[in-house]
Amino acid sequence: MKKVLVLSFSLIFVLFGLVLILPEIKRVRALPDEMVVTYEDIAEANERDEFSKSITLSLPKNLVVSSDEELTETTMSVKLFNLFTIKKVNVKLLNDTDIYIGGETVGFNLFSEGVICVGANPVVSNTGTKYPLETSNIIDGDALTHIEGIEIDSIQDIDRIINLPTLAGKELTLTLRRGNEIINTTATPVYDLLSGKYKLGLWVRNNTSGVGTLTYIKQSDFRFGAVGHPIVDSSLGENFIVDSGNLYKCRLLGIKKGEKNNPGEIRSSINLSDNPLGHADTNCKYGVYGNILNKSFIEATRTAKLGGRLSVKLGDAKIYCSIDGTVKAYNVKIIRANKQSEADDKSMTIKVTDPELLEKTGGIIQGMSGSPIVQNGKLVGAITHVLVNDPTRGYGVYIDWMLNN
Repeated sequence: MKKVLVLSFSLIFVLFGLVLILPEIKRVRALPDEMVVTYEDIAEANERDEFSKSITLSLPKNLVVSSDEELTETTMSVKLFNLFTIKKVNVKLLNDTDIYIGGETVGFNLFSEGVICVGANPVVSNTGTKYPLETSNIIDGDALTHIEGIEIDSIQDIDRIINLPTLAGKELTLTLRRGNEIINTTATPVYDLLSGKYKLGLWVRNNTSGVGTLTYIKQSDFRFGAVGHPIVDSSLGENFIVDSGNLYKCRLLGIKKGEKNNPGEIRSSINLSDNPLGHADTNCKYGVYGNILNKSFIEATRTAKLGGRLSVKLGDAKIYCSIDGTVKAYNVKIIRANKQSEADDKSMTIKVTDPELLEKTGGIIQGMSGSPIVQNGKLVGAITHVLVNDPTRGYGVYIDWMLNN
């Protein structure tokens, strides 16, 4: 009887322990399959019992970490009672090399592959008004990359190709890129009485521009990341897929202070006749990326170490931005850090506490997207969005997601 009671109490104790630790195990299981970490991150996470006292994180010992900011790939084990592995995470291991912190307001002039379709218009022919694209499946936002296999690099290429003696007036194959999909369709240009040329009746353009804040520049290869979210084409309301582009220094025109339900903005301009600071080659969910050309632009004394999401703690941090022509650090608090299993640009919530920044901007305003978030000497993320109903608060993206691009 006594043995039965002991066994019953033991079973109850084990079940009770499992109930207590189940939420922590769920948090571990919610970790992404890939992360960016440092040895210091792992040690600090274990010291503060990031998940619980029963759960530890570990990396293989005696790894040789690549020089500069290159990432060494390995596996992090998450163990229960330091015995049972409950999750393995593919990690990219950072070393302690510093990275240049941004904060400058910069402008981008981005070019697409081919030309972007933004609408259709009628063509006046000798038999009346015609719509050459009426039966094609082109939609706004498609990139027209080829006509009859001939590459399109500019708006002028369309007129030149469809009026070639061998192609004029014939049904033509148009190649489009729609996101990651390649689509072929056909259309027959119509002779336009007004211009004396064959026309497709297609409105196109091949560039867009935007303003944001530079987040970081790697010391190893001078590759930069900026903005923290994509530059969206204003006429299409969707991300602009970049083939090439340039990064420019902005001229500050003024500040519109943010208020509840009325976002503020950094008013600035770019001069496209200036020599670019760098070239851009990527515009994705986590920002704009490319390579710095003008290295004299870099503030060599403004550096920090890279910190993965395990570096992020609730509490004091700083953001770097330029609201008066000079990059300064301003105080903020990280009030929420999400345990994201999938990439998302709303990784953490921050609140601006700096009296000077609140006085000048009201908090976070448009143009500050990409402002680097630094905590305990580590670059841990970048500003991405402002809360419209409270400009003192906004979202930031973990630097992990930006570094993967």
